[in-house]
Amino acid sequence: MTDRDPPKTKLEPLQGESVWAAMARELASNPDSPASLNIMSAVGQAMRPRTQAVDQVVAALEEQLREDGEPARAALQAAIQYWERECGTQMDSPLLEDLQKIARERIERKLRQPPSMESILSSRPTTTDTGYQLGIHLEGLEGTWHRLWGIISLVFGFGDDIETDEGVAAVRIQFEELLGRTMTSPEWATLVAHAKNHHETVVKPSMAKGDTGKS
Repeated sequence: MTDRDPPKTKLEPLQGESVWAAMARELASNPDSPASLNIMSAVGQAMRPRTQAVDQVVAALEEQLREDGEPARAALQAAIQYWERECGTQMDSPLLEDLQKIARERIERKLRQPPSMESILSSRPTTTDTGYQLGIHLEGLEGTWHRLWGIISLVFGFGDDIETDEGVAAVRIQFEELLGRTMTSPEWATLVAHAKNHHETVVKPSMAKGDTGKS
């Protein structure tokens, strides 16, 4: 294609070339062309139902790992059946074990994270904290929310008063400046309760295991 040729908007297979080979060639040679973008969009749309089916299975496995029982098992079987319909094949044991590992990793990751702002705050700015989501820093709205939750949980470990701790107060001021308003009393109480529960159920048991291992 010369500089004067318009960008291709449709896939143009060569003589004797399969559609799949033509797609691969176009993506490799012209990844930013309209034709390539159309290919990626079509592949994404085709894969979306299967991706959603996988997410449903992992979510069901998370619930079962948290609280096993007949309802959780039934939900898992329904999710597996949905996946099998979408993928046209039966789920084998190795794949199910891989998804169980993903479910465990998600649970462990959530235990190390604060509650979502939407679950506590009545309103928040419609901004995206890209730095936090990429794991670069804790300076934006979501990152500061994480720091606030974390320092509250930490202070509980020292038995200090949350309401008078200078570190907690400083991070709260930073968060409320980014939030654009003062947190309400119910919002604050809910966040403090969540952080305290995190300390009691996650941090303290982990510290106890560490002490046992050293003795």
